[in-house]
Amino acid sequence: MPILSRSWADPARLIFVTAVHAAVFLLAAPSATAQQLGVYGNVWEIREPDAIDALKGKLTQMEKKGELKRMWENYRDRYVASIENPAPIRGISKATAPAVRTFDPSVVFGDDVTDPSSGKLLVKAGTRVNPLDYTPLTKALIFIDGRDPAQVAFAKARSDANPRDKVILVAGSFLELNRKWGRVTYFDQRGHLTTRFGIKRVPAVVSQKGRALQIEEFANLPAATPVVKK
Repeated sequence: MPILSRSWADPARLIFVTAVHAAVFLLAAPSATAQQLGVYGNVWEIREPDAIDALKGKLTQMEKKGELKRMWENYRDRYVASIENPAPIRGISKATAPAVRTFDPSVVFGDDVTDPSSGKLLVKAGTRVNPLDYTPLTKALIFIDGRDPAQVAFAKARSDANPRDKVILVAGSFLELNRKWGRVTYFDQRGHLTTRFGIKRVPAVVSQKGRALQIEEFANLPAATPVVKK
Protein backbone atom coordinates (compact mmCIF):
# COMPACT_ATOMS: atom_id res chain seq x y z
CA MET A 1 0.00 0.00 0.00
CA PRO A 2 2.76 2.56 0.79
CA ILE A 3 4.29 2.03 -2.70
CA LEU A 4 0.91 2.47 -4.42
CA SER A 5 0.13 5.59 -2.46
CA ARG A 6 3.54 7.09 -3.29
CA SER A 7 3.14 6.36 -7.02
CA TRP A 8 -0.20 8.24 -7.16
CA ALA A 9 1.09 11.04 -4.95
CA ASP A 10 4.18 11.66 -7.14
CA PRO A 11 3.08 13.34 -10.44
CA ALA A 12 6.29 12.41 -12.23
CA ARG A 13 5.93 8.76 -11.30
CA LEU A 14 2.24 8.80 -12.34
CA ILE A 15 3.13 10.16 -15.80
CA PHE A 16 5.88 7.54 -16.18
CA VAL A 17 3.59 4.65 -15.22
CA THR A 18 0.85 5.90 -17.56
CA ALA A 19 3.31 6.18 -20.45
CA VAL A 20 4.59 2.65 -19.88
CA HIS A 21 1.06 1.24 -19.82
CA ALA A 22 0.22 3.04 -23.05
CA ALA A 23 3.34 1.72 -24.78
CA VAL A 24 2.62 -1.83 -23.69
CA PHE A 25 -0.95 -1.57 -24.98
CA LEU A 26 0.11 -0.23 -28.38
CA LEU A 27 2.80 -2.89 -28.83
CA ALA A 28 0.49 -5.70 -27.77
CA ALA A 29 -2.48 -4.60 -29.89
CA PRO A 30 -1.20 -5.81 -33.29
CA SER A 31 -0.39 -9.28 -32.01
CA ALA A 32 -3.82 -9.53 -30.45
CA THR A 33 -5.80 -8.37 -33.48
CA ALA A 34 -3.77 -9.21 -36.59
CA GLN A 35 -5.09 -12.73 -37.04
CA GLN A 36 -5.95 -14.51 -40.29
CA LEU A 37 -9.63 -15.25 -40.10
CA GLY A 38 -9.96 -16.65 -43.59
CA VAL A 39 -12.33 -15.64 -46.37
CA TYR A 40 -16.07 -15.95 -45.96
CA GLY A 41 -18.39 -15.53 -48.98
CA ASN A 42 -17.69 -13.82 -52.30
CA VAL A 43 -15.58 -10.69 -52.60
CA TRP A 44 -16.28 -7.91 -55.13
CA GLU A 45 -14.34 -4.77 -56.01
CA ILE A 46 -15.90 -1.61 -54.58
CA ARG A 47 -17.00 0.61 -57.44
CA GLU A 48 -18.96 3.85 -56.99
CA PRO A 49 -20.24 5.98 -59.88
CA ASP A 50 -18.56 9.38 -60.22
CA ALA A 51 -20.94 12.09 -58.96
CA ILE A 52 -20.14 14.51 -61.78
CA ASP A 53 -20.60 11.83 -64.45
CA ALA A 54 -23.92 10.86 -62.88
CA LEU A 55 -25.06 14.49 -62.90
CA LYS A 56 -24.02 14.93 -66.53
CA GLY A 57 -25.92 11.80 -67.45
CA LYS A 58 -29.02 13.05 -65.66
CA LEU A 59 -28.86 16.42 -67.42
CA THR A 60 -28.36 14.74 -70.79
CA GLN A 61 -31.46 12.60 -70.25
CA MET A 62 -33.47 15.66 -69.15
CA GLU A 63 -32.34 17.55 -72.24
CA LYS A 64 -33.37 14.71 -74.55
CA LYS A 65 -36.82 14.57 -72.94
CA GLY A 66 -37.25 18.34 -73.12
CA GLU A 67 -37.38 18.61 -69.33
CA LEU A 68 -34.37 20.93 -69.17
CA LYS A 69 -35.96 23.36 -71.64
CA ARG A 70 -39.26 23.34 -69.74
CA MET A 71 -37.44 23.93 -66.46
CA TRP A 72 -35.59 26.94 -67.89
CA GLU A 73 -38.74 28.38 -69.47
CA ASN A 74 -40.62 28.00 -66.19
CA TYR A 75 -37.83 29.81 -64.30
CA ARG A 76 -37.69 32.55 -66.95
CA ASP A 77 -41.47 33.08 -66.86
CA ARG A 78 -41.55 33.26 -63.07
CA TYR A 79 -38.63 35.72 -63.03
CA VAL A 80 -40.21 37.97 -65.66
CA ALA A 81 -43.56 37.83 -63.83
CA SER A 82 -41.90 38.88 -60.57
CA ILE A 83 -40.47 41.95 -62.31
CA GLU A 84 -43.61 42.75 -64.28
CA ASN A 85 -45.84 42.39 -61.20
CA PRO A 86 -43.84 42.76 -57.96
CA ALA A 87 -45.39 41.60 -54.72
CA PRO A 88 -47.37 44.43 -53.05
CA ILE A 89 -45.76 46.14 -50.09
CA ARG A 90 -47.35 44.76 -46.94
CA GLY A 91 -49.16 46.93 -44.43
CA ILE A 92 -50.28 49.67 -46.84
CA SER A 93 -53.97 50.36 -47.44
CA LYS A 94 -56.11 52.86 -49.31
CA ALA A 95 -56.57 56.25 -47.62
CA THR A 96 -60.12 56.76 -46.37
CA ALA A 97 -59.76 60.35 -45.13
CA PRO A 98 -57.50 63.28 -46.04
CA ALA A 99 -54.54 63.75 -43.71
CA VAL A 100 -51.41 65.90 -43.54
CA ARG A 101 -48.38 65.45 -41.30
CA THR A 102 -44.75 66.52 -41.20
CA PHE A 103 -41.72 64.29 -41.12
CA ASP A 104 -38.28 65.26 -39.83
CA PRO A 105 -35.68 63.45 -41.96
CA SER A 106 -32.85 64.29 -39.57
CA VAL A 107 -30.53 61.50 -38.47
CA VAL A 108 -28.46 61.27 -35.29
CA PHE A 109 -25.03 59.68 -35.49
CA GLY A 110 -24.61 57.00 -32.85
CA ASP A 111 -20.82 56.80 -33.22
CA ASP A 112 -17.99 59.11 -34.15
CA VAL A 113 -17.24 59.25 -37.87
CA THR A 114 -13.55 59.57 -38.69
CA ASP A 115 -11.48 59.89 -41.84
CA PRO A 116 -10.12 56.36 -42.54
CA SER A 117 -6.80 57.68 -43.84
CA SER A 118 -5.98 60.37 -41.27
CA GLY A 119 -8.17 59.39 -38.33
CA LYS A 120 -9.47 62.96 -38.17
CA LEU A 121 -12.87 63.33 -36.52
CA LEU A 122 -15.48 64.27 -39.10
CA VAL A 123 -18.74 63.90 -37.18
CA LYS A 124 -19.01 63.56 -33.43
CA ALA A 125 -21.36 60.97 -31.94
CA GLY A 126 -24.71 62.50 -31.06
CA THR A 127 -24.57 65.03 -33.91
CA ARG A 128 -27.95 65.64 -35.53
CA VAL A 129 -27.91 66.21 -39.30
CA ASN A 130 -30.79 67.22 -41.56
CA PRO A 131 -30.07 66.04 -45.12
CA LEU A 132 -32.39 68.75 -46.49
CA ASP A 133 -29.79 71.32 -45.41
CA TYR A 134 -27.43 69.85 -47.99
CA THR A 135 -29.72 68.33 -50.66
CA PRO A 136 -33.20 69.83 -50.93
CA LEU A 137 -36.05 67.74 -52.29
CA THR A 138 -36.89 69.66 -55.47
CA LYS A 139 -39.61 67.25 -56.61
CA ALA A 140 -42.56 65.53 -55.01
CA LEU A 141 -42.77 61.78 -54.48
CA ILE A 142 -46.18 60.36 -55.35
CA PHE A 143 -46.92 56.98 -53.77
CA ILE A 144 -49.84 55.02 -55.24
CA ASP A 145 -51.33 51.57 -55.59
CA GLY A 146 -50.96 50.89 -59.30
CA ARG A 147 -53.88 48.45 -59.24
CA ASP A 148 -56.35 51.24 -58.43
CA PRO A 149 -57.36 53.14 -61.61
CA ALA A 150 -58.37 56.20 -59.57
CA GLN A 151 -54.94 56.44 -57.96
CA VAL A 152 -53.23 55.91 -61.30
CA ALA A 153 -55.26 58.75 -62.84
CA PHE A 154 -54.47 60.95 -59.81
CA ALA A 155 -50.74 60.32 -60.17
CA LYS A 156 -50.78 60.92 -63.92
CA ALA A 157 -52.58 64.24 -63.57
CA ARG A 158 -50.12 65.46 -60.93
CA SER A 159 -47.03 64.28 -62.79
CA ASP A 160 -48.34 65.75 -66.06
CA ALA A 161 -48.63 69.12 -64.32
CA ASN A 162 -45.23 68.70 -62.61
CA PRO A 163 -43.00 66.50 -64.81
CA ARG A 164 -40.19 66.47 -62.22
CA ASP A 165 -42.38 64.61 -59.72
CA LYS A 166 -41.67 60.91 -59.29
CA VAL A 167 -44.44 58.31 -59.24
CA ILE A 168 -43.64 55.37 -56.96
CA LEU A 169 -45.85 52.27 -56.81
CA VAL A 170 -46.43 50.18 -53.70
CA ALA A 171 -48.39 47.60 -55.72
CA GLY A 172 -49.13 46.91 -59.36
CA SER A 173 -46.97 46.95 -62.47
CA PHE A 174 -44.70 49.97 -62.84
CA LEU A 175 -43.49 48.58 -66.17
CA GLU A 176 -47.02 48.67 -67.53
CA LEU A 177 -47.32 52.33 -66.52
CA ASN A 178 -43.96 53.05 -68.14
CA ARG A 179 -45.27 51.67 -71.42
CA LYS A 180 -48.62 53.48 -71.17
CA TRP A 181 -47.23 56.85 -70.11
CA GLY A 182 -44.01 56.78 -72.09
CA ARG A 183 -41.95 57.83 -69.07
CA VAL A 184 -40.29 56.25 -66.06
CA THR A 185 -42.16 55.27 -62.91
CA TYR A 186 -40.75 53.38 -59.94
CA PHE A 187 -41.56 50.65 -57.44
CA ASP A 188 -40.75 50.91 -53.74
CA GLN A 189 -38.48 47.88 -53.57
CA ARG A 190 -38.89 46.04 -50.25
CA GLY A 191 -40.80 49.04 -48.90
CA HIS A 192 -37.65 51.02 -48.10
CA LEU A 193 -39.16 54.46 -48.74
CA THR A 194 -42.60 53.84 -47.25
CA THR A 195 -40.94 52.40 -44.15
CA ARG A 196 -38.58 55.37 -43.89
CA PHE A 197 -41.42 57.90 -44.21
CA GLY A 198 -43.90 55.87 -42.17
CA ILE A 199 -46.42 55.76 -45.01
CA LYS A 200 -49.31 53.39 -44.27
CA ARG A 201 -51.98 54.72 -46.66
CA VAL A 202 -51.97 55.78 -50.29
CA PRO A 203 -52.18 57.83 -52.37
CA ALA A 204 -49.64 59.92 -50.48
CA VAL A 205 -47.49 62.79 -51.70
CA VAL A 206 -44.17 63.66 -50.05
CA SER A 207 -42.81 67.18 -50.59
CA GLN A 208 -40.44 69.55 -48.82
CA LYS A 209 -41.77 72.27 -46.53
CA GLY A 210 -38.95 74.29 -45.02
CA ARG A 211 -36.54 71.97 -43.20
CA ALA A 212 -39.10 69.16 -42.98
CA LEU A 213 -41.08 66.92 -45.30
CA GLN A 214 -44.83 67.13 -45.65
CA ILE A 215 -46.71 63.88 -46.19
CA GLU A 216 -50.23 64.38 -47.50
CA GLU A 217 -52.75 61.58 -47.92
CA PHE A 218 -55.61 61.95 -50.39
CA ALA A 219 -59.01 60.27 -50.18
CA ASN A 220 -62.31 60.25 -52.06
CA LEU A 221 -60.63 60.45 -55.43
CA PRO A 222 -62.89 60.80 -58.45
CA ALA A 223 -63.35 57.58 -60.35
CA ALA A 224 -61.05 57.23 -63.30
CA THR A 225 -62.64 57.81 -66.67
CA PRO A 226 -62.62 54.48 -68.50
CA VAL A 227 -60.66 54.41 -71.73
CA VAL A 228 -62.85 53.58 -74.71
CA LYS A 229 -60.91 51.68 -77.35
CA LYS A 230 -61.77 52.62 -80.92
